[in-house]
Amino acid sequence: MVAKSRGRFNTLAGSIALLLISTIVALCLAEFVFRSVKEWQWRNAAESWQHALYAMLPDSPMEYALYPGVSRENLIPDTGKMWAYRINSEGFRGDDFDPEDHRKRVLFVGDSYTFGWAVDQAQVLPATVARVLAKPPYSMAINAYNLGVPGYNTVQEFHLLNHVVDRYAPDLVVLGYVVNDGEPQKNVPERPSIRYKYVSSWLLSYVKEQINYYVYQGEPVLKTGLNLHTDGLAAVQENGPRWGEGRQAFADMVALCNSREVPFMVIIHPAYPHPFDDRYPFRIIHDEVLRWAEMNGVRAVDMLTYMEGKDSENYRVEGDGHPNGRAFDETAQVIAPLIYEYLKVSGP
Repeated sequence: MVAKSRGRFNTLAGSIALLLISTIVALCLAEFVFRSVKEWQWRNAAESWQHALYAMLPDSPMEYALYPGVSRENLIPDTGKMWAYRINSEGFRGDDFDPEDHRKRVLFVGDSYTFGWAVDQAQVLPATVARVLAKPPYSMAINAYNLGVPGYNTVQEFHLLNHVVDRYAPDLVVLGYVVNDGEPQKNVPERPSIRYKYVSSWLLSYVKEQINYYVYQGEPVLKTGLNLHTDGLAAVQENGPRWGEGRQAFADMVALCNSREVPFMVIIHPAYPHPFDDRYPFRIIHDEVLRWAEMNGVRAVDMLTYMEGKDSENYRVEGDGHPNGRAFDETAQVIAPLIYEYLKVSGP
């Protein structure tokens, strides 16, 4: 009797073990198939996707770049106003870089604020800084390289700087930080490895996402862990891996410049669609980036302190929301003396 009971127990245990193993294998297989399908879909989308300005880089952490040689005029919606940009042979806004021009080189790294979205070339921040420095009391001619790429975040900006720093041999790097720079890009089809980068199971996160959509009318009742684009506040408030990744990318940029003995500074731009008073929602992001700068021993300029109390409508592009030429002019007036001191100290 005991032997029969033990035999039944062993049979049951074996069946349960087989069921568990089969279930685990099936789930692993389903996960593998789901990931493979997502990657295949994204690769196909990347191959067929076309845009007038952005070229996808499927195998680069930068994700995309600007097409060299593009010149376009753009209409600002609902205003009837036009603006234009030209992408040089290096894939950046402005005139071609001259390797034989040995004036001081300042690399301006950032997103659409640095690029100067919706303003003409003469009004963008790098060009405005160069113009201010060329006049008394500075009388210093510089090469201001505009490396701004619309939609880039801090991680992409680090990889871009790492890619070009030795080729351009800068005398100073100026990072323009914007409050959404902790967010994933959304200008080109999102890479699934980035969308699902903070979860262990892509399939489970996808199932939760579908339940939220179909059962809870889009409300995030189930936590998916997906790396989705938000307004910028969620990442810093949660202090999760995405915010930590941006903080690390900032530190990596500083370390990269230190290894080349190149000074580095950061401008923290305010979000111009919002009022510059007690209603301004992103102060926590400004404070955090100021802390990053202090931790890494670099100078930071928080332009919100200079814009405090001013009417933000006077400093943004009508019908768009990006900073306008007036905003860039006031920013240039603030940072030009700092840049001058950096370049004067570094010698001829």
